[in-house]
Amino acid sequence: MPIGKLMERQKEALVEEALKGKHRDLSGSWYYIAAGLAVGTALYHIYTAYFGAPFALLFRNIHWMLIASLIFLYFPAFKNSPRSKPTAADIGLVLISVVLGMYVILNYSAIAGRAGAPVAADIVLGAILVLVVLEAGRRTVGWPIVIIAVLFLVYAYYGQSMPGLLMHRGYSVSRIFPFLYLTDAGIFGIPLGVSSRFILLFVIFGAFLEKAGAGIFFRDLSLALTGRYVGGPGKAAILFSGFIGSITGSSTANVVTTGTFTIPLMKKLGYSPAFAGGVEADASTGGQILPPVMGAAAFVMAEYIGVPYVTVMVAAIVPALLYFITSFFMVHYRALKENLRPVPKEDLPKLFNVLKDGFYYFTPLIILIVLLVMRFSPSRAVFWALISTVVLSWIKQDTRMGPREIFEALYNGVLKALEVVAACAVAGIIIGMVTMTGLGLKFSTLIELLAGGSLMAGLFYTLIASLILGMGVPTTAKYIILATLVAPALVSLGAPLLGAHLFILYFGTDADITPPVGLAAYAAAGLAGSHPMHTAIEAFKMGVTAYIVPFAFILGPALLLQGPLHEIILACATALLACAGLGAAMQGYFVRSMPYWHRGILLIGSVLLMETSWRGDLIGLTMVGGIFALEYMAERVIKEKPAV
Repeated sequence: MPIGKLMERQKEALVEEALKGKHRDLSGSWYYIAAGLAVGTALYHIYTAYFGAPFALLFRNIHWMLIASLIFLYFPAFKNSPRSKPTAADIGLVLISVVLGMYVILNYSAIAGRAGAPVAADIVLGAILVLVVLEAGRRTVGWPIVIIAVLFLVYAYYGQSMPGLLMHRGYSVSRIFPFLYLTDAGIFGIPLGVSSRFILLFVIFGAFLEKAGAGIFFRDLSLALTGRYVGGPGKAAILFSGFIGSITGSSTANVVTTGTFTIPLMKKLGYSPAFAGGVEADASTGGQILPPVMGAAAFVMAEYIGVPYVTVMVAAIVPALLYFITSFFMVHYRALKENLRPVPKEDLPKLFNVLKDGFYYFTPLIILIVLLVMRFSPSRAVFWALISTVVLSWIKQDTRMGPREIFEALYNGVLKALEVVAACAVAGIIIGMVTMTGLGLKFSTLIELLAGGSLMAGLFYTLIASLILGMGVPTTAKYIILATLVAPALVSLGAPLLGAHLFILYFGTDADITPPVGLAAYAAAGLAGSHPMHTAIEAFKMGVTAYIVPFAFILGPALLLQGPLHEIILACATALLACAGLGAAMQGYFVRSMPYWHRGILLIGSVLLMETSWRGDLIGLTMVGGIFALEYMAERVIKEKPAV
């Protein structure tokens, strides 16, 4: 089947899933079995967060065995599969997942002793595991990442038939499948290591915050802060979705979670369905680059490049703020252009009352950040943040978490993490084949050859690769893939190490709102009842800063808060003005609707202001300041012109 048709089916499926939810609603004894397994999975990971986990291969095997069993219980194989109970095939896949996991657990010493000399059972069970992982990925995330993984398997097997630089010796199934199954460089490599140690715990933490009432608090806080102003509903959506999106680890999952509140509110107050969906997709995607959690990518990045977590978090602050500030300007100018009203005052919560009733919800986040700064491991830090959430829930009777609420939070947290963990398992196949074939070095060499030694050309080719490889993949998994394949090329071409990794994270994340795929935008379109492509275009325009800022911080690290203080201050000040210019240029409105040539000059000037050299700033300031001045004068002339 052509990939284009598969993408179309994926879009249709996302719209349906956004409206109905794509996992089963189990009933009867199956609900209790699955819920008990989910809660047991959560408790096991919380236990290991505090007391420590077993050896990597064992821990990741247990992690995947539990998660895979839940995936086949909760996610039907096809649209017409039963929605209230698993089929015989699903139960068979659960049993196979258990057998695959127990084989490693019971034979761990023997497997370690014969490393590099697999027996027949290793090969057969390894092949079965690959099929199980691909099927789990298909059911949860969809076809795109599965197709990529299969292409990498084909590449590993048919290496001698590959052209030019991509050629390699080729590997037999007796090498490929045991490597993927019985080493910590394949399926049970870094991606599942990240999901077992970080991602699942952070999603559970988010579920506890929601159950304790923090979701309602942050929603009301967003409305209280912005609702009374021009574009208030859209600005509230940006704040709310950005915060929640930082924890979820998936732009699409966050759209479906927060969009059920934000999109109807924006539509009710006059925003077009496509724009409302675009705002939600933009904010949910931006949450993946928002410190402190960044969809768990911050912790993975710190491990990959060998720097403290705090270094990544601090460097990511200004670029993330520029992303959201531009989104605010976009919503502001759009509301002025279409004369949209803010939220009626009587419908708004009062800021003082919101803070008085829920200020303590900041405490778990403060605890999390402080412990991370104190060099606690992320899993230990999130353990204490989670415990503090339960304790704080007892402040008010209506949010008090008893055994039932804790059970529900554990259950919901694991359920929300299934898609991301499945994507990490499939990413393990990709990374394993890259490692085995040396494709990472070849891919980087290819980018360097195409770039001809030019860093700017290398950035452009990396942008394209990141957008393609990031399609349909949750944030952390796509970062791991891109860090293996394309980041080394940028470093070789002269990009700073941290900047190169943030660059690929930004553009991998941008894939969620970039037409023609833009899966987060398609999910938002399903909730908004709008045309998917129109919604994707609106989201793309809203997130335009994310396509500019990465080039800026590669060429001038001041935006990463690196360098002399005066350069950092100047770079941040000019970038802030650029945000206003970008918002006006993309929406075609400043103090009035602008002619296209004004918008073009404003766009170019804003891009130059993002670039951190003094020449670029001077030219950009002249262009942006000149257009703003012309717009003010033109608007005054219109106002002073006597009516006929």
